[in-house]
Amino acid sequence: MLFALLAAFLLRQPVTVQAVVLGLCTGLFVTTAAEAHDRTPVLSTVVLQVLGTAVVAGSLFVGGSRTRLRRQGADPDDADPAWLYWIYSAIWLAGIAAALYALFGGAGFKVAALAIVPLVLLAPSALQGLRLAALALVRTPA
Repeated sequence: MLFALLAAFLLRQPVTVQAVVLGLCTGLFVTTAAEAHDRTPVLSTVVLQVLGTAVVAGSLFVGGSRTRLRRQGADPDDADPAWLYWIYSAIWLAGIAAALYALFGGAGFKVAALAIVPLVLLAPSALQGLRLAALALVRTPA
């Protein structure tokens, strides 16, 4: 119950707030993977990678969300939870892969730590999305 409430908290935010959060988390995951073999990454490079990826990912999220809602004729801030849960799940799983790649690569925990906060932030929504995907697979007739 509490986990579902935490997942719904992020999804109840406006599309632009979700895009900023998702973009920054994606930027941290991409930077973690890119710096996986560098034990001492340069801070200016890390910041530029995070912000550059955040702008691209956030813009794609907003554009995709607005396009999908325009086709359905719905309110832009009224999100479809299943669609969002699946996006959060995909990015969260990619973040886990990036953190493991950095942890067991040459960078170690120092770089893998970049992914800790975004993983925790996206975990409720991502796990809810995985649960919904599992339920959809079970309900699908074979």
